[in-house]
Parts: sequence; C-alpha cells; structure tokens
Amino acid sequence: MKGGITPPSSSSTETIRSESSFSGICSTFALSCLSIPCRLIYHPAVGSFRKITRHGRGEGERRTIVRFFLNDSTGHLRSSLLKRGYAIGRYDSSRFADQERKYLLREDITGKSVALIASVLPAPESLFDLLALHRLLLENGAAEITLIIPYLGYARQDHPGKKGEAGIGVMVAQLLRQTKAAKLIVCDLHSERIRKALGRSVLELSALPLFAEAVAKHPPEVIVAPDTGSAPRARRLAKLLAPLPDVAVIDKFRPRPNVAVARHLRGDVRGKSVLIIDDMIDTGGTLVEAVRLLIENGATAIRIAATHGIFSTGACERLSALPIDEILVTNTLPQPRRTKIRCLDIAPLFNPNPT
Repeated sequence: MKGGITPPSSSSTETIRSESSFSGICSTFALSCLSIPCRLIYHPAVGSFRKITRHGRGEGERRTIVRFFLNDSTGHLRSSLLKRGYAIGRYDSSRFADQERKYLLREDITGKSVALIASVLPAPESLFDLLALHRLLLENGAAEITLIIPYLGYARQDHPGKKGEAGIGVMVAQLLRQTKAAKLIVCDLHSERIRKALGRSVLELSALPLFAEAVAKHPPEVIVAPDTGSAPRARRLAKLLAPLPDVAVIDKFRPRPNVAVARHLRGDVRGKSVLIIDDMIDTGGTLVEAVRLLIENGATAIRIAATHGIFSTGACERLSALPIDEILVTNTLPQPRRTKIRCLDIAPLFNPNPT
C-alpha cells in the first residue's frame, strides 16, 4: 500500500464569522492554528499545514511540510488531496506468513517535516497501523511529524458506563498523546473527556463551515441539537448562517447503548424548516427519534448534518425512509453513494495555499 498528505498554520483563537464565500472563510484562518500551543482552538477552517514551527511553540525556525502520508483508513482521501496539490508520501506495507505487518518507507524524509493522516477505526488494527507508521517516520529521520486524525473512534467510551467497564477511549487518546507528535490535529471530537486526554495543545478542526456553505442558498430557520451535548455545536453553526436561525434543543435519554428516546423539544419549530446537527451518525436511532419529535411539533422541512457518517448496519435504510430532504456528512470516513445522503469533502479544511 502507498500513502500520504499536506497541512495548516494559525493565529486566531476565536470562531470568526464570514459573510463571503467558503474560500473567504478558509483564507481568514490561513494563519490561525499551528503556531498556538497549549490551547484547544475552535475555528471554522484551517489555512495551511505547510508552515509550522520547529518546536510547535510559535517560535524558532518554521518548517515546510513536504510529504503527507495516508494509510488504509484515509486512502479514500487520496484523489481529492492530489487535486488540491498535496504531496503524497510513499511507503509499502506487507505481511509475513503469520500476518504480522511490515512497513518500508519509499521516501527520503531525513531532517524534513512530514504529516501522517490516519483515523482510529473500530477495528483495533487501525490504531496499531497509525502508531507503526508514526514510528516508521520517526526512525527514518523525520524532523517533525504532524499527526492528523479525521475520525477518532472509541470516543464514546470516555468513561466506565457501569461497574466492570473501562474508559477505553481515554486509553486511546493517551496513546496518541504519547507519540509526542509536533502537532496533533483532530476533527469534531465526540467527547470533552477525550479532548482533555489528548492534551492542551490538540487542535480541533470543525466541519461546520462546510455545512454552512452547503445550506447557504436555502438556510434553515431553526438549527436543532438532537441532545443537550450537541447544543454548543448547534449555536456555533447558527452563527455562521444568515439570516441568523433560531436554535432548538431536544432532551434525550438512553435506556441502553445504541437506543435513544427523545422526550421533549425546547424551542419552536412549527411551520419552519430545520437542520439537525450532530457530530456522528451511527445506528441513526438518535436522529430517528429527533425527526419523530420535530414532525410532532410541526416542522415542515427537515435536513440532517453530521461530520462522521458511520452508518452501522441498517442505518442508511432507516434514515432514508424518514420524511426528510437530505443528510449531509463529510468524507472523514469513506462514503459510497446513497439515497438522500450528500457527502462533503473535508480537503478544503487543509488549504495548502493561504492568502
């Protein structure tokens, strides 16, 4: 297998609202992220990963990231990144007879700054693959490694749900933190506990500007959070839209894992178009319940947006059967063509040419 990618820089710690096009939003943040350590930065887009500091502290010599490496979990981003001028690094991956993995770098990266883009999927080998590739780049002389994780799995296991369980998600975050990558960059995390476990210098990208751009021609009248945990995300998205929509929040509880019940809607949706915003879609149970409650409360047009489209078995069919207009997701995970589902490319978040 062959893999690779290219990164951003930074200077603003606030989400800035832009009245111009999405490209304008990207350029606004062209110099706003990688030079600020020790702070979690919420921002609608990142300018470029090309310019980062040698020590990741906003001081000293600035290096250019010359190669971006992809693995099996992010290989679907390859063509999109190449179209945008990203330099893709090369390596081979093979297996011994007993299926033990072996890696061989096909690039000279000695003294150079590189990036690894890899997700942590449910299959445990994805985490091993990420750590092994990081080690491969480190032992072959990379001066700096920026680790970019489009999808970070296990974030829902951020604490023991009952006696006898463990916070596996925190363990995963701590393993990533211990790589001591020059920069650790993630996309729309599910859990505040995981964010803290990753360390104060983690940089979190947001897909909200992609969604704002996608609905700009026909903006919703109300942004709906499917549970209280999604309310801050809903408010941030509302601030990116014009005219400014209202925000409504659904009170939800889970009688057991992967089962959700929507009990109460805080906000007025009667006779209005709405957009439900969440960080991920797994079984779709939360959204099915949310749509039911919104229809009961008189919503006339319903769309859904979520950064990570997991779509466990039956989720697509279940959601496509709902009386909704469309579902917006990004390609942090591979997305085949499906009815009512529109996939947005996250590559613009990694703009290699800041202005």
